[in-house]
Amino acid sequence: MRNKARLLAAAGVAAITAAPAYGQAVETADIITVTTQKREQSLSEVPINLTAYNSERLDLLGIQQFDELSDFVPGLEIQEQSPNNPGFVIRGITSDSGAATDEARVAVFQDGVSISRSRGSYVELFDMERVEIARGPQPTLFGRGALIGGINLIQNKADFSDNYGNAEIAFGDFNRAELRGMINMPVSDRLGFRFSGVHKERDGYVDNALGGEAFNSVDLNAIRGVVSWEPTADFRFDLIANYQEDTPAGTSFKSGTFAPLGGEIEPWEPAALNTFGGFEGGRDLGLEREVYSVTALADYQLNDAWSVSSITGWREFESLEIFDPDGFEAELLVVAEDARGSQWSQEVRFNYDNGGDLTAFFGGSYFYENGTQRIPLATNPRVAQAVNAPLIAALAGASVSDIEAGLALFSVPNASGFDNPYNPVEIFVLAILPGFIDPSLAQIVPLGDFYLEETANTSSTEAIDLFGELSYQVNDRLELTGGLRWTQEDKETEIYARPITQGSPIVTLTPGPTLFIPYTENGDVESSGKRTFDDFTWRFAANYQLSDSANIWASYARGRRPDVLSYSGGDFVVAPAELVDSLEFGLFKTWESTTFQGSVYYSEYENFQTGRFEPNSANFVTDNAGRATQFGFEAQLDHELSETFAVFATYAYNFAEFNTADNQGNAQEFAGNVFRLSPEHAFSIGLLKTKDLGAHGTLSFVPTFSWQSEVFFDNDNDLTDAIQDEVQGDFGLVNARLRYDTASNGLYGELFVTNALDEEYIIDAGNTGDSFGIPTFIAGAPRMYGARLGVNF
Repeated sequence: MRNKARLLAAAGVAAITAAPAYGQAVETADIITVTTQKREQSLSEVPINLTAYNSERLDLLGIQQFDELSDFVPGLEIQEQSPNNPGFVIRGITSDSGAATDEARVAVFQDGVSISRSRGSYVELFDMERVEIARGPQPTLFGRGALIGGINLIQNKADFSDNYGNAEIAFGDFNRAELRGMINMPVSDRLGFRFSGVHKERDGYVDNALGGEAFNSVDLNAIRGVVSWEPTADFRFDLIANYQEDTPAGTSFKSGTFAPLGGEIEPWEPAALNTFGGFEGGRDLGLEREVYSVTALADYQLNDAWSVSSITGWREFESLEIFDPDGFEAELLVVAEDARGSQWSQEVRFNYDNGGDLTAFFGGSYFYENGTQRIPLATNPRVAQAVNAPLIAALAGASVSDIEAGLALFSVPNASGFDNPYNPVEIFVLAILPGFIDPSLAQIVPLGDFYLEETANTSSTEAIDLFGELSYQVNDRLELTGGLRWTQEDKETEIYARPITQGSPIVTLTPGPTLFIPYTENGDVESSGKRTFDDFTWRFAANYQLSDSANIWASYARGRRPDVLSYSGGDFVVAPAELVDSLEFGLFKTWESTTFQGSVYYSEYENFQTGRFEPNSANFVTDNAGRATQFGFEAQLDHELSETFAVFATYAYNFAEFNTADNQGNAQEFAGNVFRLSPEHAFSIGLLKTKDLGAHGTLSFVPTFSWQSEVFFDNDNDLTDAIQDEVQGDFGLVNARLRYDTASNGLYGELFVTNALDEEYIIDAGNTGDSFGIPTFIAGAPRMYGARLGVNF
C-alpha cells in the first residue's frame, strides 16, 4: 500500500471499509465518485466546479463543523455567530436571514433533503460519508435556493459487511470536553443498523464583565440512527433519524461605542452584556435550539436502463436566542428571537442509463414549509432617555451644559438611576434614535420603568417542482448536458405586533402609536398577504476530454432565489425573484502525483435581494437592490512531493459589486459597493508529513494556513457612518495537528492547535444594534489547543 500522503492526490471520495487508517492511500483521482449529477461519476467527469471531501479527508483537516469547512473550499465562506445564526456564503452571495418570509440563496441538503432554512441548517458534521460543495447556479440539481451553489451532506449508512465502530474523547483549554462514537451492526447481509453521536462543550472566549458565563461557548448534543435494508439486489431502503440540541451561552455582541466601566472597547476584551429580570421567563442570554429530522431514501432498479429514486423528508426546529443588541451594560435593549419551523417534502426521480450515449433523469417534488419568527423587544425607558440625551435636551429646551451633563449619565448614574435631569416631565425616546425618525413627530409622554413589545412574522410555502436533465455523449471526448426546472410557489405571510407591558407607552408617532403598523383598539395588530409565483430555471453544460488525464468544461446556468413577501411601510410588498445568469469555464487535470481543478466565471444579477431590520416595526424587510455583476477564478491543487510528503492548496478571487444603475437607468443605492462577507482574495495551504515507525505505528503532522483579504459586513460597506469601522482587514490563521496511529490502526492520539498565532479578528460587525445607531462587533476565536484519543474496533 502506498503511504498516506496519497490521500492528498485525490479530492477524497472512495470506498471506506471498517476502521480505515488515518490518511489511508487513494490510488488515483479517477476512482473518486460523486453523485451531484444524480448518477455516479468520476469527479473529473463532472462539468461543475465541485469540491468533494470524504470522511478521511474531513478527519485529516480536523473539520467537524461547517465554519471549519470554509477554510479549505475555494469560494466558500461560513460565518457562525451561533448555531442559530450562521451565514453561508458562496462567491459573495450570503444566505443568513432568519425571517420566516425569506428564502435561502445557498442550498444546504442532507441526504437530498433541503435543510436550508437558516435557523435549522447549522448541523454538526459527524460520521459523514462525504461532503460535496457545488459552486455556481445549480437549478436542476439542487433546486430551490441554489441561486449560486449548494452543499450536500451525505451521511454514512449501515454497512452490511461487518461489525465495527469507534469511540473518541477530546479535552483542551477553555474547559473543552468532547465525546463521539459510532457503531455499525449488520443483522444479515441484507439488513443493518448504524448509530452515532457526539457531545461537545467548551467555555466561551469573551469574558462576561458582569459575571456569569463567558460568551461564544459551545454546548452541543447530537445523535443519529440509521436502518438500511436491501432485500434484493435491485432495491435499497435507508431510514435516517437525526436529533441535535444546542444550548451555548450568549453571543458577544459588544458595543463599539461604549466600553464597559473600567474596561476596554476591543471586541475580544470582556463584554458587559445583560438581560432584564423576567424577560422571556427569566432566561439568561444564550440559545436553546433543537432540530429533529427523519429521512427515507429508496432506490429501485426497474430494469437494465431505468431506475427510480424516492426521497422523503420531515424536519422541525425550535430555537430561542436571547441577546443584548446594544452591546453595553446599561439596560437599553434586550431582544429575543423565537424561531420555529417545520417542513415536509417528497421527491420522485426517474433515472435512465442503458450504457449508451444518452443518460437522463426527470421527476417532480412537493415541498411544504411553515415557519414563525417572534421578536420580543424590551427596554428600560430611563436608559433610552440617557442614550438620547442630546435629543431629550433639545425637546425640553435645555442648555448645552445640560446636554453634556446628560451624556455623563452613562458612566455616573445618579441616585435615582437614569432619571431625566432636565425638567419634571420624563421622556421615552426609543423610537427616535439618531438619524431614525424626525424628532418633530415625537410627543412627550409619561415614562415608565419597563417596556416590552413583540412582533412576529409567519410564512407558509407550498412548492411544486418539475425538473429534468439529459446528457448526450456526442463522441468519445464530448458530452453535452441540458436541464430545465419549473417551480410554482404559493406563499402566505402574516405579521403581528403588540405591546406586552401596558402603561409605559413609547414616544407617540403621528398618526398612530409605536409602529408604522396600525394598532387595533386592543393594542394588537395583525395583517396577512398571499401570493403565487412561478418561474423556469435551466442549466447547459459541455464536458470535453482533452486526454486521459485532462478535461475541460463549460456551463451556462440561471439561478433563482424565490420571490419574498414581507411587510414594510404599512403594507405587504413583494421583492421579486432574484435571478443570476452565470457563464463558467473549468479544467480538471491529473498528473502522476498532482491533481488540479479550476474555473473562471462571470455572473450578472437582477433584483438583488438585500435584507434590513426596520426598527419602527421590529421587522426584517427584503428590498430589491437592483443589478450586480461579478467575475472570478477558483482553483484547488493537491500535489504529492514524495510518498511521505504532500501539499494541498486552494485559491479564490472574487470581484463582486453592485452596478451603478438599474435596468431603467436609475442610480442604485449601493452603486459601486462590494458584496458583504466577500473577500476579493482568499487562499489556504497545508502540508501532510508522515513518518512510518514500522511495527510501532505511524506519525503524521498536518499544519495549515488560511488567509483572506478585507471584508465588509454590510452591503452599504459602512459608507454611511462617520467612521468606517464595520470591516475586517486581511488576516490569516495557522492551525496544526500532530497524530499517532498504532500499526493496527486500532488506537490513535492527536494534539491540535487552532489559531496558533493568536490572531485577533472579528467575524461580524454592525448587527441589530447598527439599526439603532450603535453597531456591535463579534470577536473570532483566539488560540485554542487540546488532545484527542480514539479507538477503532
